[in-house]
Amino acid sequence: MFVERTSYFAKPGRVEDVRRLRQRASEVRIKLGLPAGTIYVKTSPDGDGPDVAWECPFATLDDNAKDMAARAASADFEQVRAAMGEALAAFERHLMRREAVQDWAGDVDLRGLPIVPREVRFSSGSLALAGFLYLPPGKGPFPCMITNHGSGVFQGTQDICRPSVAATLMSWGIASFLPHRRGYGNSPGTPWRDDVSADFGTAEYDGQLAKRLDAESDDVVAALDFVQDLPDIMADHVGVMGSSFGGTNTLLAAAKCGRFKCAVEFAGAAMNWEKTPGLRALMTKAAHALSQPIFFIQAENDYSTAPTRDLAAALAETDKIFEARVYPAFGISRDEGHFFERTGTMIWGPDVRRFLERWL
Repeated sequence: MFVERTSYFAKPGRVEDVRRLRQRASEVRIKLGLPAGTIYVKTSPDGDGPDVAWECPFATLDDNAKDMAARAASADFEQVRAAMGEALAAFERHLMRREAVQDWAGDVDLRGLPIVPREVRFSSGSLALAGFLYLPPGKGPFPCMITNHGSGVFQGTQDICRPSVAATLMSWGIASFLPHRRGYGNSPGTPWRDDVSADFGTAEYDGQLAKRLDAESDDVVAALDFVQDLPDIMADHVGVMGSSFGGTNTLLAAAKCGRFKCAVEFAGAAMNWEKTPGLRALMTKAAHALSQPIFFIQAENDYSTAPTRDLAAALAETDKIFEARVYPAFGISRDEGHFFERTGTMIWGPDVRRFLERWL
């Protein structure tokens, strides 16, 4: 990734003119089909540095060269440039390469790349389960997140591989592996509703659900075993994340296996929390058993935000490393809030990226 940065030093009394002209230049860029870029204005008139600055990222040097050529060919842009020259005491332009925070992290250009995984099979006990591997472009090995689906990936569904979250991770230089746990999607095994047949809200339902999800989390640990043996994956940089049942499995699997570097848990048990004291106890016990950092996330209009708030409270007096955030409502309905992980990547993305750059 490259960044073009321009600095504008105004003549005395011309700072506002420079700001307006830089704004006009960005408006011309939009009309030319170019990205507008970002404008910065100095907060203190007496401070050092430029009065106005502008920057724009480019995936390649060739992209920047084409952008420069489009500006030079535009009469409107040249007119703004000439007016800017009259208002400036000095001008600087720099083209810089953006360095990764980690040796693996960065901004990956996904343009023109099919976001299509490779379907594989991996073993969990006696079962050969389906999994879907996404790799960023470029030379690996890559860090990886095991991404866990919720209960909606039923056997026979066409909602198979969840490319949105995978693409977000790929754009940060991170591979992802989506396992279909036992009885879901393309994997064999008993569907969860066959194992959890009691009426919702009963003690039987609570016990059956806790037992089932605990067993499913073994499949998540098996997925870790599988990806750690892949040459494309950095075996010591694998984390785990997921939402709803996948969030619960994220927490349970991380507690069982310290080889997960970190965990991001979205909305685990949000639809069951108040009615399942046994499951609550299992998840709270798992939280206390964690050896790696975890980030609990939900939207305010989820079915219940108590899982995030209660689990954070349970860890507050411990030495565990954790973050917890309930974001403002996402959409109107409880379902829209509950599917925040899958559809709200632009909202939670910056926070999760920061977390992963630190802990993955």
